[in-house]
Amino acid sequence: MLPPLCACTVSSPAYASYGKYEITVNMYEYWIAYYKARFYSSFADYGLVDGEYDESVWDETADGDKTLAQQIVEHVDTQINEMLICAGIYDELGLSNNAAAKKQLQNTIDELINQDMNAAGSRAELNGILGVYGMNIDILRRALEFEAKATVVTDKLFGEGGEHAVTDEEREQYYQTNYGRAKHILIKNDVKYVLDDKGEPKVNIYTGRYETEELTAEEKEEKRKLAEDLLSRAQSGEDFDALIDGYNEDGGMTVYTDGYFVSADSLLDTKYITAVLTSKDGDVVLAETSYGLMIIKKYPLEAGMWNTELNSVFFSDMDTNIISQKKTDVFGEKYTQISRNAEYRDAFRLSDIAPLDGRLIYSEDQ
Repeated sequence: MLPPLCACTVSSPAYASYGKYEITVNMYEYWIAYYKARFYSSFADYGLVDGEYDESVWDETADGDKTLAQQIVEHVDTQINEMLICAGIYDELGLSNNAAAKKQLQNTIDELINQDMNAAGSRAELNGILGVYGMNIDILRRALEFEAKATVVTDKLFGEGGEHAVTDEEREQYYQTNYGRAKHILIKNDVKYVLDDKGEPKVNIYTGRYETEELTAEEKEEKRKLAEDLLSRAQSGEDFDALIDGYNEDGGMTVYTDGYFVSADSLLDTKYITAVLTSKDGDVVLAETSYGLMIIKKYPLEAGMWNTELNSVFFSDMDTNIISQKKTDVFGEKYTQISRNAEYRDAFRLSDIAPLDGRLIYSEDQ
């Protein structure tokens, strides 16, 4: 449902503060809404959810401990901590009084505001979307200023040439500590491709996707027997690459010839992640995932495999995660100086915050 074109904002109390800097409740709820929409969009892209939006997804446990709701709240709180501290460091670095830095900051925020207005369709429509969270464009501008300052400070401290820049030694250590490497054979056990007269998969001219049809009960049973047979053959030492070439139904394995590199926060089916991370090198296991039946073989992590163009897609967040760990050490004592609105937090419910309008959620390359 579209929000009204005009929505009133109300005076919003502080959610968190650090020194003279204050993030308000409506900013907090805007960021919660943003990450709810963004995470859900990612789940859909990876086939982890389908159909209409379902609020109950946030009650699910992805890592065996915390619900997705708890993870979103912790993620937003972490971002807020960093934005508040970086706002203070921005001043300490003298950037607030630097004309060039001020102009660059203003241009960055103007660009982001214009991007949102274009996506929404108009200034009034954007104000309407924001009004759901007690926001308007002026308040959004303040929120974006926090984001922009955090980006500038992070780049200066942790970016290339920065005092705390990430080193290749740190990348290698993080890789060896947090990743598992696997190859797999996917056996689809729910649908099959519809073939044309030449025996090639048909493509829907409207969606650009392959056409499929559901398997019969007999076909599903045949698929399971095939998967179990392949598991036995692989565990007996048969060449796994040859089995992949002969039976695999995942095109990704033909592209990523070194295998998949998996960490706990990879956007993959959790059963696949668990199978990889809990196995030992050389183990072959069968996992029933949302993609289908998967025969998974664990491979050793060879040094430096994170530093190749082929495998880079699996490590796009590695530097960000390393920097997050380094921030804990660098910012240290400053975190303890952040105060939060305990009364609001006690009453907060994630389900009360609607996901942000999808028009304001952009892909990584936008």
